[in-house]
Amino acid sequence: METARKSFCIVCLANYCRSPVAESLLKERFKDEYEFFSAGISPLAMANMDPRSFEFLKKNNINFNFHNPKKINIKMLNYFDIFLAVDFFVLNKLNDAYPKFRHKFRSLTTQFIDLNINDPYQYQDSDYIRVMEDIKYVVQKIDLEDYFI
Repeated sequence: METARKSFCIVCLANYCRSPVAESLLKERFKDEYEFFSAGISPLAMANMDPRSFEFLKKNNINFNFHNPKKINIKMLNYFDIFLAVDFFVLNKLNDAYPKFRHKFRSLTTQFIDLNINDPYQYQDSDYIRVMEDIKYVVQKIDLEDYFI
């Protein structure tokens, strides 16, 4: 009997900079071991992701498909096993907006106490890339099974 893969939804504010990068990097690292998706609390009404995020993925040889920012919704909340908030602001927003689902919400950086992945939307390019590198670091080191304990 085949067991369903565990599923994760990575959540940031706009689903435009950080969460699509984390989603793509996680898919690359874990291949078919888990299911990954990304969404935002308040997604931008534009197609794709920040061009700097796209370039970061490209430079890291990550296969990437077109991205359309999505808003977290009740269907997602019922479907995904775990929601990884990219920062504590997003984690607090999730807990406040959806208290019934608090048991599913985690911080992406729980295993990295000194790391906070701030929203880089208005950052200069060098600071923006530093945030992307932090996401990459977390994805390379993260133990996803810890989120199910």
